[in-house]
Amino acid sequence: MNGKKRAYLAPSATPWDNCVEGDLSPTERLVMETNRSVYRFRHGHFDLDIDFFNSFKRESCPRCGSMAIKKAGREADGLQRYRCSGCKRAFTPITGTIFESRKLPLSAWTDFLIQAFSFESIAVITREDRRSATTVPYWLGKAFLALEGVQDGIILAGDIQLDETYYPVPGKETVTVDGKRLRGLSKNKICIGIGCDNRGQVYCANEGLGKTSSKRTMEAFGEHIEPGAHLIHDMEKSHRCLVRKLSLVDEVHNSKDLIGLDDKDNPLGKVNHHCYLLKRFLGSHSGFDRSDLDGWLDLFSVAMNPPADKMKKVVFVLNRAMCNPKTLRFRDFYNVKSRSDA
Repeated sequence: MNGKKRAYLAPSATPWDNCVEGDLSPTERLVMETNRSVYRFRHGHFDLDIDFFNSFKRESCPRCGSMAIKKAGREADGLQRYRCSGCKRAFTPITGTIFESRKLPLSAWTDFLIQAFSFESIAVITREDRRSATTVPYWLGKAFLALEGVQDGIILAGDIQLDETYYPVPGKETVTVDGKRLRGLSKNKICIGIGCDNRGQVYCANEGLGKTSSKRTMEAFGEHIEPGAHLIHDMEKSHRCLVRKLSLVDEVHNSKDLIGLDDKDNPLGKVNHHCYLLKRFLGSHSGFDRSDLDGWLDLFSVAMNPPADKMKKVVFVLNRAMCNPKTLRFRDFYNVKSRSDA
């Protein structure tokens, strides 16, 4: 890198933006207008946005927490305005949510979430949707914020399959000894525990670097498995603590004996399939910041858990974002200082 900032073209840009239209060939005009029309479609606003936001009634002030609030007219776009009798400040249904500083319509968010649940990469979503290179990562950060704690209430029950999969740390963070990279289940691998049951529930947890342990397994799954359930797993010793402390019905299989079996014949077929899907999901974003792994696991969990329809998942995420207000400003996400801070 030469220290210069990379210049990005606007998503709506074409090679003919500064040309006189009469000087363009019919083919050039066709391509230019096609690009512009797709951009306008993906960035246009819908009246349904305001209906959605106004459907969430505020019970307290998002700034000071006071319950002494009252309606105070509407914004120019129809968004309900409230005023707090405590701090005397005005706010709307989206104040303090991930949509507070929105510039694009909810239709764009809907499309983005469907693509995310379809395992499309950030690069592909950016290219397909004519987005700025900074927009989609920022939206993803907002989605992670809205989904924080989404797995807290998952309790696996009935017949449960449990396993671990390992994902590499970034190359610049690899640990070496005498110039040689550590191999196997070392600190160069992140352990991810995955459990699933016969009701379609999936739970996944970041268990840290290297091979799992009894303590880490218990911390990850101890509150997410129903006592007395039927646990189907391999010969990983750390699982014994779960069997003992939760009084589980234990069914152990030697993973070597399962090699080559079809998933339908494999007693660990479901969890193996989820391990495969998770690696594929993370692999489509191979350059992601590993400090965001918990956010990626939350997103994967929503993608894997009921309801099966992606559009219903989007409804769940949008409602959750409004009912659990959290906000993230663009400047804070990218750690950009304002001129007054410089």
